[in-house]
Amino acid sequence: MKKIVRQQNYLKELINSQANRILSKSALRCVVRAVLEPLLDKPEEGVVLYRVINGEGLLGLLKRLEFSDIESYDFSDDSGNLREKVWAGTEFICVMTQRYVSIVLWDDKTENKDTVRYYSVFNSKLQNEALDIINRNTIIDIKKFQERFRPDRRDNNLLNTAIRKIAENLDEASKDAVLGFAEIQTEKDEYGNIRAVAHEIKNQLSICDLYSEIIRKYCIKNSINDETIFNAVSCITRAVKLANNSLVELKSSRGTDLKPHNLREIIQNAVDLTKVYTECKNIEYIVENNIDDNILIDEDKFTSVLINLVKNASEAFDAENDQNGKYIKITTAKEGELALISISNNAGEIAEPEKIFEEGYTTKSGGSGVGLSICKKSTEEQFGKLILQHTGQDYTEFVIKIGLL
Repeated sequence: MKKIVRQQNYLKELINSQANRILSKSALRCVVRAVLEPLLDKPEEGVVLYRVINGEGLLGLLKRLEFSDIESYDFSDDSGNLREKVWAGTEFICVMTQRYVSIVLWDDKTENKDTVRYYSVFNSKLQNEALDIINRNTIIDIKKFQERFRPDRRDNNLLNTAIRKIAENLDEASKDAVLGFAEIQTEKDEYGNIRAVAHEIKNQLSICDLYSEIIRKYCIKNSINDETIFNAVSCITRAVKLANNSLVELKSSRGTDLKPHNLREIIQNAVDLTKVYTECKNIEYIVENNIDDNILIDEDKFTSVLINLVKNASEAFDAENDQNGKYIKITTAKEGELALISISNNAGEIAEPEKIFEEGYTTKSGGSGVGLSICKKSTEEQFGKLILQHTGQDYTEFVIKIGLL
């Protein structure tokens, strides 16, 4: 009788070769989007090889791929494309075009259910290691794609290193935030701000997470454009600073630091930080601001309020609804000695609007119900006012009223 020897999971061994790099699952989803969306946004000759076991957060992306004209192959156990089912727990996405080849492998065998071990190469000669492993265990001829798509004439070590460093920094920032919170979670906060500040940390770190996607995607599409990278990194740095300030507040009794700030600059800064919530979501971001006066605010806290409102506005749209005409709009106006800052969208009506500022009330699955109550309290600490001006099927609008100097 002929002895059958099963293949090893060489993909897992390749992941091990990059020193067991760990990434949160939310950051991984950003990486996968960054790898695939340049091709989906601008279809060209190319091929996508993928194995996705848990498609949470990626189903919409995979559906777009399925209904596109892009050549693609599924390597799930039931796809019929595998010689042997030896890749249990290991997943990958590989995009190959004349402009770039991007490969990300990951495996969920970690102690934390919210993290994965991963391996990644972008426009590198090392891509053939992963492709050869895939080729050995499939009935699909991967070699022909390796010959056709060869943007690896220069091995972009800088790009590989930069992207992995960004991913590592994101996870380090997350760990620092968790440790900072853990240090004081047993202490009594007389103002009851522990949950509130934790919510702010989550928001700011989500910006780090999502802006890493923009960096990766632009690097892949444009072979690294310095100005764009510097702008994105600047936004990441700004977001981390906001998160760190929230941690400082969590550990101390730091009050509101009111200083004159230019309204135009504050809004532009908030817009730069929140564009990531509308990009890739088919949401038009409209900004109409003609006020160049100063306002007396705590810059970090006021920026956090604007970020929170725009983030909520983007999340109010149905994730499965990709229709045209969606928008988020920021407009300003003067009313006597007050500046009125309006944040609106056309995502539909808010249920129970009378409860919207109550702590613990949320309309989002998995929401904490503290975001808007934080915004309202923070605005009032800066001698301003936050109101829900209108909500209906036509549009929803929040308005901040703050004094002009």
